[in-house]
Amino acid sequence: MSGAAGSRPHALFHKKFTGQPVRRDSFDINDPRAQVFRPLQHGIAFVDRYLDVFDDWRNLIKRKGEQHELNANCRTVLATILRKCINFKTGLCEPSLDALMRLTKLSRATIVRCLKQLNAHGFIDWIRRTERTGNAPGEGPQVRQVSNAYFFDMARLPERCFKWLKEKLRRKGKTFDPPRYPPKPYVSLRERRALSARTRRDNLAAALAAAKTPGERAAALYPGQPEQQREYIEMATPSLAGAASSETGLNPPSTIKINKEWGG
Repeated sequence: MSGAAGSRPHALFHKKFTGQPVRRDSFDINDPRAQVFRPLQHGIAFVDRYLDVFDDWRNLIKRKGEQHELNANCRTVLATILRKCINFKTGLCEPSLDALMRLTKLSRATIVRCLKQLNAHGFIDWIRRTERTGNAPGEGPQVRQVSNAYFFDMARLPERCFKWLKEKLRRKGKTFDPPRYPPKPYVSLRERRALSARTRRDNLAAALAAAKTPGERAAALYPGQPEQQREYIEMATPSLAGAASSETGLNPPSTIKINKEWGG
């Protein structure tokens, strides 16, 4: 596979052209977007304070009568990665799931669930990676999935956690200036859908705020739907409707929120 092909992140691309399906949003191990390792500033001092912050956060978000969202297994996985799987000087951190299973004594499914929870709360991130197999064209898969590249982007931590971390390190005489990561090289389908919904909602709100006539408001509410626009204008214009219109599907009560209409 050429370098350009190796950098393509979509799983279907790899399956179509190499015969080897790999995970969606995967990058070749040599792709610049997969180079996420950074030195771990303050080494073990950072690790100890980071785990302290994790404990403080998990206790803060604990809901009475419910199980911990970030349970003891999550802490085990995070502590194992930080203490046993990362090179402080280079930031190299690429344990396989099999390695994490061996080190934590947890099942694969449990580790995967814990990683998802840790990621959701901003405590760990990763890039999925592939590498070329070296097989001749037509003689087998050209790429294969390899272990993730794990990293710790402080910008994804809850703001309160980051402040706690800086303060805990300050008390140890450590000035903390974490590396800055570029935006993720991909956006998940769920994130794309959420972004699209927010964008539509924001655009609608702006258009309605700027609308000065019923026609402009109708155009904002029903873009590309002339019949619905006409009906709305008739209902919204007393001179056309004879009087203020009653509440209908095209003339909803003013208390209805834009967010509700647009999936917010």
